[in-house]
Amino acid sequence: MSTDSTPDYIRYLRVLIGPKPVNLVGAAGAVFNMAGELLLQRKVGAERWTVPGGVSELGEAFEDTLRRELLEETSLVVHAADLWAVVSGEQTFKRLHNGHEFYMYTTLFRVTAWSGTPTPDGLEGAELQFFAPQELPPLAGPVGRRLVDMWMAELLV
Repeated sequence: MSTDSTPDYIRYLRVLIGPKPVNLVGAAGAVFNMAGELLLQRKVGAERWTVPGGVSELGEAFEDTLRRELLEETSLVVHAADLWAVVSGEQTFKRLHNGHEFYMYTTLFRVTAWSGTPTPDGLEGAELQFFAPQELPPLAGPVGRRLVDMWMAELLV
């Protein structure tokens, strides 16, 4: 069985361990426009919004995951980014509809230089939109909540 890609690797792990919990790692990016608004993504079939990002490929550096995922999901090219936080712990636990369980360890980057026009891929992402702090929609997941907490704390300073 080939384990060259992350989906293949995860399938291989699941053959060995079944639905038991595993640790997965990934990256997400906080992208702000010139007006200071935050780019969020609404996934296909979802009502809540998320921070663009995803799971790392096997052996992939977090910075490379960030660049790849943002290009795939938003069509944006990341030129520079700073590590802002690592989101981990019990709040990242997820059980999928098929019973598979995992904890997600996500590196959250503040994207400091980017180019392109935000365009959803139509496969994972249905919509992309910039939001001002006072207009934020309901967010899904601990990464979005952590980002908003840190962003709001900065705005109060």
